[in-house]
Amino acid sequence: MALMTGKNIFITGGSRGIGFATAREALLEGANAVAICSHYDETREAALKKLNEEFPGRNIVGYTFDLETCAESVIGDAMKDFIAKFPDAEGKQHLDAVCSIAGITHNNTAKNIPEGLFEKVVRVNLIGTWYVDHQAALIMRGQKYGSIVNTASIAGVYGSSMGSGYGASKGGVIGLTRSLGREMAFFNVRVNAICPGVVKTDMVMKDCTEAAIAAVSAGIAMRRMAEPSELAKMFIFLCSDNASYCEAGLYHVDGWTT
Repeated sequence: MALMTGKNIFITGGSRGIGFATAREALLEGANAVAICSHYDETREAALKKLNEEFPGRNIVGYTFDLETCAESVIGDAMKDFIAKFPDAEGKQHLDAVCSIAGITHNNTAKNIPEGLFEKVVRVNLIGTWYVDHQAALIMRGQKYGSIVNTASIAGVYGSSMGSGYGASKGGVIGLTRSLGREMAFFNVRVNAICPGVVKTDMVMKDCTEAAIAAVSAGIAMRRMAEPSELAKMFIFLCSDNASYCEAGLYHVDGWTT
């Protein structure tokens, strides 16, 4: 049986990069239904088009909201709408897995960071993750099962010399994961986080020159950046029943980067 057979999975940041790769991997692994969420209608629709072309007839839906500005209830309403659309054979609604992948970064030192950018990064990456986790936890608590997988970063573990807001926000995601996981374990709900290294996403690559890529790769033991699909496989593993005893953990997928 495939890892996600019969499962409904809700993915923020699902229109591009790691999130899109995770949605695709979920479908490859037999997911019953996949929801991808995006900041923009156009990227959501483009992603849905790609997925529907590759997986015709499958249960794939999309939602749009801005983690920086939306009310938490907007996210909860999207989750409830999603599971209402795709109940099990007995008509029971279920939310099996939530991947909180949406996030933003910055590369500004303390000397040149624009006013308000630190707060914006924290609102999207940490408070946005809390909104997603909280709404998922409320549903899964009642079910007595489910998996929440957050996106931290090695910058949250080791720090970042060119982005204090990013490192701080991801450090907060680590603390959130550890704490919520300890709380939700009583309800058989697993909360874990992945700490990616440098991944070849649009967000990362848009400002990278060949020289920059070479310099970054030189600091990685495997001497290359990760592909989004490599992160996706870890997300799906943690969403699956194969990770049934993984709780409040941090999983480095970084090619050994410090």
